Amino acid sequence: MNENVYEKVLSFISDNNLIEDGDRIVVGVSGGADSVSLLHLLHRLSREIKILLVAVHINHGIRGEEADLDEVFVRNLCNGWGIEFCSFSYDVKKIAYDENLSEEEAGRKVRYQAFYDVCKKYGCNKIAVAHNKNDNAETFLFNLFRGSGIKGLAGMQPKRPAADDGHIEIIRPLLCVERKEIETYLCQEGISFR
Repeated sequence: MNENVYEKVLSFISDNNLIEDGDRIVVGVSGGADSVSLLHLLHRLSREIKILLVAVHINHGIRGEEADLDEVFVRNLCNGWGIEFCSFSYDVKKIAYDENLSEEEAGRKVRYQAFYDVCKKYGCNKIAVAHNKNDNAETFLFNLFRGSGIKGLAGMQPKRPAADDGHIEIIRPLLCVERKEIETYLCQEGISFR
């Protein structure tokens, strides 16, 4: 089944024109199953086409020692696979309070700012995030229940322009697979996650 997931993701990437030879991609990696599988799948792809990967890990300052262990885990994973690693730490609770945001909004804000900063530093043109088919269904239902219009009911798109000067795209290569498939893939590949 693991080849099935890889082939499915490759087909999705191709069908949606998500990645091209020469792309420089920031990959958001929390250490959880979704982001670890995304990093592994893109690392495999980098052996077939010329792409540069830069893993970015964010410590939100909320989970204490567990968050520190997540960072060590992701750093070690990247070192083992020869992938450039960048980490950032923020006090998201304080940022949320100071800016009158929910912790979720503040966390998203600092994550994407870090992604943009790393894009500029390394000349990256894409940001890969690990949303999967289950996340897309949840987004659709959330938008439906809050009374979103037709555009909002579309759910997450495989790619969209980032909120910068328009030269960076956010891509979601895992939107074609479910969480269960991701966990099976990691198990069969012998890859752990946090």
